[in-house]
Amino acid sequence: MIKKLHLYIIKESLGYFLFGVAVFSVLLLLDYVFDLVDLFLSKGVALFAILKLFAFAIPNILTLAIPMAVLFGVLIAYGRLSEDNEITAMKSSGMNYKTLSFPVIIFICTISFFLLFFNHFLAPAVNSDFRNLYQEILTKRPLVRFTEKTIIELGEHRLYANKVNRKNNILYEVSIYKFENKDNYAVYENNDNKSFLPQNNDKAWRIAASSAKVKSRPDGIQVFLHNGYWQKADPSDTNNMIHMTFKSYCFFIPIGDIVKERALTVSEISSPKLLETIRACKKQNIPFTVCEIEFWIRWIYAFAPIAFVLIALPIGMMTGKGGKTIGFGMSLCIILVYYTLLILALNLSEKEYAPTNLIMWLPNAAVTAAGICLFIKTIKK
Repeated sequence: MIKKLHLYIIKESLGYFLFGVAVFSVLLLLDYVFDLVDLFLSKGVALFAILKLFAFAIPNILTLAIPMAVLFGVLIAYGRLSEDNEITAMKSSGMNYKTLSFPVIIFICTISFFLLFFNHFLAPAVNSDFRNLYQEILTKRPLVRFTEKTIIELGEHRLYANKVNRKNNILYEVSIYKFENKDNYAVYENNDNKSFLPQNNDKAWRIAASSAKVKSRPDGIQVFLHNGYWQKADPSDTNNMIHMTFKSYCFFIPIGDIVKERALTVSEISSPKLLETIRACKKQNIPFTVCEIEFWIRWIYAFAPIAFVLIALPIGMMTGKGGKTIGFGMSLCIILVYYTLLILALNLSEKEYAPTNLIMWLPNAAVTAAGICLFIKTIKK
């Protein structure tokens, strides 16, 4: 009978836990959705690449979503059992609070041990894949950065297009400028169209065309211009301009020096390598607080489910009528308090007011202490 009740409780908690994972993951994904959907709808990036970016973003989101889903799932599940008087019935049959809590605690501990590996190894690797793919899109598809009626900076070049057809990679009413000095140009407006002219610099020039076909290359973009002109200040008389017209002209803008090989961020480095970096920084007297915070926050998130289950169990058992509603409200309050304490710990650590390896445990320690106190009170009742 006890085994059946344990399976029943785990099944009840698991359902709400998975629902919480889905809800919190969707909420956290919203931070990515607008940028990635814009890449697909407005910038012409392939749907498969967008789906890969979404897939690579999920592990980083689960690091945050799983602990919150544990709190949500346990509070709602035990709140529902309390609301329907099932907790009272189980106690009447001889089960105490320890027996009622045991299966869920074991289940949540299993999740925490999974998160240890997930946070320290899997999430950094997938986060690196996400950033690599995003960088590859920006490098191999420069058109994704082109926006209508906006000045685009490409090294020494400036490009302006009044209209952009992303489907065919065609720009309309195009102007391309090159300047040795960013201050050597001015912007004029004439009949709602912007014009950019070089200011007394014989090394500056301008190309304007009615349309341009853009072809992406790994080292730059090839621009095939049609029906336009090329202007440059006359070296002998800077008050005059050299002006040449053309029907078609091929122009290459290099971006090899613009998009440089990026360095790995701390969120992309596995924990063993982070420890090596911290030790190397200590030897060379280089600040290493950022690396240390990243290392310890992975531990914090991994053990957060255990802290949450300790406080969720007694609250869920004591809710009584309206248990699910109270459980939902309490889960939001506890999450708010937890992340307020986490932000406080991060600030104290960044400013070196307290040791990182101690202060970062503040939110877990506070929630665990509150949970143990409530649990002891519940058992005594």
